[in-house]
Amino acid sequence: MEWWKTIAPLVGVVLGSLGTLLGQKLSDGRTLRRDRLLAKEEAKERLAAERVTLQREAVMQIQHALEGVMAANSAPNGRLTDQARTVATESAMHLRAYIARLEDRELASSVLTWLGSHENAAAARTALDALQDRLSQHLRGLYADR
Repeated sequence: MEWWKTIAPLVGVVLGSLGTLLGQKLSDGRTLRRDRLLAKEEAKERLAAERVTLQREAVMQIQHALEGVMAANSAPNGRLTDQARTVATESAMHLRAYIARLEDRELASSVLTWLGSHENAAAARTALDALQDRLSQHLRGLYADR
């Protein structure tokens, strides 16, 4: 009997199975690399979106807090209503935290500079209006990036 006639089909089946396993391993490796790359890209996009959202919220909160500080500083006869006192206190407490969130350090330093003393209420209002314009431009830029 010719032994190679019985062994040849078995060798063919074994080699075919090994080839199939190797092909699946290579295919799985490519799929895994592609999935990892997509996951990294999605994570980068999500982090960028979260960063922009945080920046937007910080700018809006700074604008609100600055108005609260301005209102507290320009109260007639130095008397504040309870609501104005509450707004001013909250504004002062949180303003520095909002400023720290800004990535634009020049804008952050401008806000801190405005918090310093002013000659009078009119000068403070003028400086605040200019600062609010810069904050608004920064905010529009953040919305445009999206």
